[in-house]
Amino acid sequence: MSQNMSVKKVRDGVFDIYIRIDQTNEGRIRRRVKCASELDALAIETDLRNSLGQQAKTAPHTINAISEKYIPWMRNNHSDKTYKDKHRMLLARVLPFFGAYLPDRITTPMIDLYKEKRLKESVRGRINRQINLELLCLQSLIKWGTGQTPALCNEMLFKMKPLPYKRQIPHVATREEINAIIDNASDLFHKSLFCAIYEAGLRSNEARALKPCDINIDKCFARIHGKGDKTRIVPLSNRLANLLKERLEECGDDYIWGNIKSFKTAFNASKRRAKITTKITPHVLRHSFASHLLEKGTDLRSIQEMMGHQDISTTQIYTHTTFALHKEYIEQAF
Repeated sequence: MSQNMSVKKVRDGVFDIYIRIDQTNEGRIRRRVKCASELDALAIETDLRNSLGQQAKTAPHTINAISEKYIPWMRNNHSDKTYKDKHRMLLARVLPFFGAYLPDRITTPMIDLYKEKRLKESVRGRINRQINLELLCLQSLIKWGTGQTPALCNEMLFKMKPLPYKRQIPHVATREEINAIIDNASDLFHKSLFCAIYEAGLRSNEARALKPCDINIDKCFARIHGKGDKTRIVPLSNRLANLLKERLEECGDDYIWGNIKSFKTAFNASKRRAKITTKITPHVLRHSFASHLLEKGTDLRSIQEMMGHQDISTTQIYTHTTFALHKEYIEQAF
């Protein structure tokens, strides 16, 4: 049985739904419906199609059907954090809204309606970045589907325009604060971990994945396995190299810091012992790595490579953190 589905706007608030169930003129159904938007008409079309037994909600090529194959693929090919974040966005937001539709039936008005709906739902406000991430998650699913053999769906017919979003300037700790936290770590495990996050600019997941075979003490570098299965090389400072040399003697052949569930607890305890009350999180150490390199004259491209940033614009955010220092230079010079 072939089917040729179509929704056509008659006038504002009125749509005609056509479903061809065979190749004869008699084999076509037309239903005129009153609804607010094309998205609502498409939803009615889907319900009508299901009632006719033509196509189940998860029929091949719908967003829902692709997700049934995409989610297991994500589990096997993404980090735990990335998988959990994308899985949550898909189940909570993307699939309930777009799931019943074919990717090439998604239109700009549908995307705009999704943005409007999400903005109205938010009680916190300022969720533009989160909405953009949800739509990127949808795009990733569709792109994956089009890349399968045979393809699970057609490509989207347009590019999604993200909501305006300005990245927040990251908080940076002073060298004195960070050194005090490192020095007040309770043991070599956490002392070497804190130092690595700061002096190698590691994300917590990157630190968790680091193995002894990734460390070359003689040549003073570490091989970091970053986002998107991308590997980068980061030089080791003398202090970090010495701490890692000690840590490698006691960690065996498995991960250097495989079990860091107590990471935040240990970090906060080190802060208390160091009598530091400013808001410093473990991830601030990574931000400080970039900012302190920039203050010492390191070029942005080198910092980008050491941080594992895909886009130089992400690295450029750290230029704002050095503004106060640059102002001091200006005052000293003039």
